[in-house]
Amino acid sequence: MTESLAYYGPAMLEGLRLLFDLSTIIMLFLGLAVGLVMGVLPGLGGTVTMALLLPFTYGLPPADALALVLGAFSAVSMGGSIPAILMNAPGTGEQAVTSLDGYPMTQRGEGARALAAASAAGVLGTLVGVLVLTALIPFVRLILMAVGSAEMFALSLLGVLAIGVLTTDSVTRGLLSGLIGLMLSTIGSDPVTGTLRYTGGSIYLYDGLSITGLTLGLFAIAEMIRVFVGGKPIAAAAGGRETNIMAGIRDGVRDCVRHVRTVIYGGVIGSVIGLIPGMGGTVAMFLSYGNAKQRSKHPERFGKGAVEGIIAAESANNAKEGGGLLPTLAFGIPGGSTMAVFIGVLFIIGLPPGPELMNENLHMVYYMAWSLALAGILGSVIGLGLAPQVSRLAKMPAEILAPLLIAFSLAGAVVDTRIVFGVYVAIAAGFLGYWLQLLKYSCAGITLGYLLGPVVERKMFISINAYGVDFFTRPLTLAILAVIVFLALRPYLQRRSDKRRSRAGETTAENGDDR
Repeated sequence: MTESLAYYGPAMLEGLRLLFDLSTIIMLFLGLAVGLVMGVLPGLGGTVTMALLLPFTYGLPPADALALVLGAFSAVSMGGSIPAILMNAPGTGEQAVTSLDGYPMTQRGEGARALAAASAAGVLGTLVGVLVLTALIPFVRLILMAVGSAEMFALSLLGVLAIGVLTTDSVTRGLLSGLIGLMLSTIGSDPVTGTLRYTGGSIYLYDGLSITGLTLGLFAIAEMIRVFVGGKPIAAAAGGRETNIMAGIRDGVRDCVRHVRTVIYGGVIGSVIGLIPGMGGTVAMFLSYGNAKQRSKHPERFGKGAVEGIIAAESANNAKEGGGLLPTLAFGIPGGSTMAVFIGVLFIIGLPPGPELMNENLHMVYYMAWSLALAGILGSVIGLGLAPQVSRLAKMPAEILAPLLIAFSLAGAVVDTRIVFGVYVAIAAGFLGYWLQLLKYSCAGITLGYLLGPVVERKMFISINAYGVDFFTRPLTLAILAVIVFLALRPYLQRRSDKRRSRAGETTAENGDDR
């Protein structure tokens, strides 16, 4: 115990010291402001927010860059709950669960109470998630001691294919998304030999495609094209009466204290779900919501304005961030599309995920945990006070909002390369991303494949040199590859099993008719 404290204690304190630096605090507040605004705009959420902030991480110290993106990431959840409760227009996909009881409360004139309950539950849920993250860090570092280049190759491949499969309805499209990203990563110089590949003689491609331009195009610009093509305000007004935000704060906070067991259950459920790549906030919120309904003395109130439903959903949604950060940092396996973009941020600031980050920069891992905790608290408090003003942005006409954000994205693409070529990459990726969304491919899978492609190549080269082709038969590598195969085949096996059951049911029904 004493040795553990001597080892982890200084890293914890150094992370805490970085958090309370003046420049870090300023960046955290800037991130919170951006996250609240973006969270209010339905359909955008954390992935687009992080993509838009990507250009601003260039040239910043790692601590400042992380404060900016983690502040925005944490605030998106609170921002999304505002229109979900006040206008029945969830700012992010997960907040659809919050609107089930939040909007009925607004219709009863209790919108302020619902917002306060969501805010308090979000704060406590974030703290639970951060506690889980910090408690599991020592155990993860022990696991990483058994991970070598062969295992990192398999884990990187698993991350690419898993995020593609788990963010689409089709396994084939998900696998192809990851493979498209891996193919794009081969443009430029070989990470091992330095040989130029697929550059077409263009010096602009010597370093590969612009990470910032590609990410902004696939997410931010593609989403704005979709909004513009729709031609409607990003959120239609849903009626309901205006609420006095401050009047219900006390009741909402009291509700959260009164249902503290629901908060804890939601926090634990969210943290566990966050640890599982691809599950996401929607699963965590629905599971927590269902658990609260089962334990409630008045389950019939759920869906009609039960404050417990809001508390359960928001505590789980905020807690999942802490859990989801762990596999992202330790193994490079993101819990969702937002974490896939966050990996891009880590590469840009020189802190790629994996054993080196957990061993040589442990203080930065704890710094990220403390940043999430502080951002969760501040974001909920600030969001509560700014709710009426910020929520009006959701009604901005598409013909105004879309061009503004596209122009903002293109300007950000130039920051990466300092040349106009980044703009070309962003525009091409934007139209490609819009087209791929229509075909239901995974833009997150493509992005992660592009980011982890060099890691896959480098680790495979090292493993072949060290072990030969036998590196595939190392126990842990073999187990991870088996998981990849299972992940790819599971939906097909499930489909065949469903067909067999359907046929068996039809045969039973026919036999019953004959009798």
